[in-house]
Amino acid sequence: MKKITLCLLIGLLIFNSVSAQVPVKQIAIRLVDSMPNIPETYKMKNWKRIVKKQDTLLYNFTAKGAFLPLIWWDNSHTNFPIKSFGIPSYVGSLANSSKKTNYESLPVMGSVISASLVGIDKSNYHGNDFVTMCKQFYNSKNGVNLVMNSVDRKPGQTFWYEIFPGMAFSMLVNQYPGNKDISGLMKLNASKWIEAIDGLSADRKYPDFNYTSYNFNTKKGVYNGIWHEADAAAGLAWLEFAAWKKFGDDKFLKASQSCMQYLQNRPAKDGPFYELMMPYGAYLAVRSNAELGTSYDELKMLNWCFDGNNTDRDGWGVISGKWGAYDVDGLVGQKKNEQYAFAMNTFSQAAALVPIVKYNPAYSKTIGKWILNLASASRLFYADEHPKNQQSSAIWQGDPEHVICYEGLRKDLDHGNRFEIFKGILSNNGPYAIGDQVKDQASFTDICIYGSAWAGMLAAIVDTTNVKGILKLDCNATDFYSSKSFPSYLIYNPYPDKKNVLFNIGEKKMNVYDRVSKKYLIKNESGNINISLDGDTAVSLVLVPATIKIEEKNKKLIANNIIIDFNTERK
Repeated sequence: MKKITLCLLIGLLIFNSVSAQVPVKQIAIRLVDSMPNIPETYKMKNWKRIVKKQDTLLYNFTAKGAFLPLIWWDNSHTNFPIKSFGIPSYVGSLANSSKKTNYESLPVMGSVISASLVGIDKSNYHGNDFVTMCKQFYNSKNGVNLVMNSVDRKPGQTFWYEIFPGMAFSMLVNQYPGNKDISGLMKLNASKWIEAIDGLSADRKYPDFNYTSYNFNTKKGVYNGIWHEADAAAGLAWLEFAAWKKFGDDKFLKASQSCMQYLQNRPAKDGPFYELMMPYGAYLAVRSNAELGTSYDELKMLNWCFDGNNTDRDGWGVISGKWGAYDVDGLVGQKKNEQYAFAMNTFSQAAALVPIVKYNPAYSKTIGKWILNLASASRLFYADEHPKNQQSSAIWQGDPEHVICYEGLRKDLDHGNRFEIFKGILSNNGPYAIGDQVKDQASFTDICIYGSAWAGMLAAIVDTTNVKGILKLDCNATDFYSSKSFPSYLIYNPYPDKKNVLFNIGEKKMNVYDRVSKKYLIKNESGNINISLDGDTAVSLVLVPATIKIEEKNKKLIANNIIIDFNTERK
């Protein structure tokens, strides 16, 4: 009897030991499977340096040269009795030549957010509070009472231009939570959008976003007869969720969840990805499932962001393959027909989706692989990565360090002879760093602050390691309005064999927990540590102070009321 009991005990110990080594089964995103583990033309820019240098150039009021300085003061006091500032959407843009109030919020707020994400305090930058100045985009004078893409604009034209500025404003509030001026306007903006959500929910259990925009006067959706922007549901879901996390009023959570219900009930075959808001809905699905116990179809929504099979904008998603001699896997834009990738969309989608591995580590490998490709290919938006005859605006010499990028990257110039202006000037072989402004005679260059201003989203996430091609991704950097969190990193090994990755965890003793394997890789260590990664695997790491008591409650790993792992079960 004792022998049987002993054998059973030994068997259980062996079983538990083996099961403890079984990592979380990884979930594939279809499109990422088609990408190389590591690009053949791999090259990584120093993204943090680029964003810091860009900030210096953008905010230099005394810069000399063609189209410089780029920044100007706006003393019109359109919505509030404070001075504000403008930055052009494109270098040499004709629309911004007067340097008055005709400028967009996206390059302005994007530049402030990006700088803040890499550690630059824009609330006291050379004695100026550029953060509070952004309140000028809350359109109060015209009665709209929304954060818009300019200081005087009315909604009803296009959802994403009307919702995303409010999302950006909320991101800015997250960076400067003590600024009551902008916090109060964030709350008003979110409350106003609930009117639209309610209007679109008339006689329905949840809103119908199958429109181009919303008319606040008629309280009805607007369809322009050409396209729909149903991923407005994702944008508003995120915007309202952020307001709930900031202010604690359940009306915001209710509004957010009604928007998510629209996405949940939309058939998988009818992808709603129009511009850049859908990834924020996919992120929210993963986060809500972990935090709130919802059961959103997160993989359906993630595939919408990648595949390009969209009812609203067919071909819009993540690009894979080679254009000319270059790997362009991971970039975001039009993957069919025009084959045109865009900088802003690429940076924004990376920011939205990297944090999901905190909430569901089953995506660690696929997100790590995608971002490795994306971060390498994103260099192709910049002038110094191309010969002069493969870019539309090499003539501009005002950015010798090449820290402001082009609007996009095109595979070729053959689509409908739209780029006839460059015939005989540019090479017959692409890809091309380019935009739509020069060909439309709307700007002297395609150098695009409108998109480049958001590079800080990628820069805040990406760091290199001692091993070429293995990145350390900061999963907290763009996880806006997250609950308290310990430092969290995603590391993916694209090689077939084991690699040792070094990084510094600081001076204090730490325990390093991996959400994928559900075990501690390092205990009670400080300074430089070594993480051993098997080939083609990823880890989702949490750095927990060694002195803190850790406990497991309801299948969650918790320390100081901070969740380390949302699900300690292996699946």
